[in-house]
Amino acid sequence: MRPMKLHEITVAFASTLILLCSACGTAVQTSEPLTVNEAASTLVALTDQAATQSAHLRTPTSLPPISTPTFSRPILYINVDTHCRTGTSANFQPVAALNRGSTLELVGKDTQQSAWLIKAPNGTGTCWVSAGDGSPSGDYESLPEVTPQPSTQKLPNPPSFIGWPWFCTYSDGVLYKATVNLSWIDPAHDANGFYVYRKGTQIADVPATKTSIVDTFTVVIGTDLTYSIAAYNDAGISPQRTMTIQSICK
Repeated sequence: MRPMKLHEITVAFASTLILLCSACGTAVQTSEPLTVNEAASTLVALTDQAATQSAHLRTPTSLPPISTPTFSRPILYINVDTHCRTGTSANFQPVAALNRGSTLELVGKDTQQSAWLIKAPNGTGTCWVSAGDGSPSGDYESLPEVTPQPSTQKLPNPPSFIGWPWFCTYSDGVLYKATVNLSWIDPAHDANGFYVYRKGTQIADVPATKTSIVDTFTVVIGTDLTYSIAAYNDAGISPQRTMTIQSICK
């Protein structure tokens, strides 16, 4: 077999390459053998095309910009009429009255005492709201934990009843409507307020500026009626003072 000449090798290589490219989707029709120059030109064109496609595949795709998440301002929606106070419990001094449906800015929390720290609505700083009195929204989970300063007060002395006049309105022969006017004194003047109880159930939370209430309720004729009262401040609740009205409405 005679050795192949250079132009024959070039033609064979170009023809093979053209057939391969045709199989890949490049349509090339040859009706007669290519000349050396035609084969060389075709080889150069196909080489340039392959290089262009390779460069295109290596070009990095630009990524979309990374967005920074934003969070809404934490607020507290008030569910019931209540007060914000100087501390985390209901024994602390009221700072402002809060109406149901109002919203206030949250600034902290005390998870252990189940209380929220808010900006006082009257612009006097901050105060505390019981967690059960409001619903948080916004980015409240990132709020800082705040521990209130311990109280320097002592437990208040129990108040003393000074009067309990009452009268009854006829109902149906068995049940009567009784009205009792309770009044008391706070000898130590160290209370934030007073809790009043009828037969062991709390019926009133009275501020320290007030020392009387009017209690009206339905009662069975001849019933013994017991009232108790206790003072409270930042340190806690005093012992209760108790009195009994015997055979009311009889």
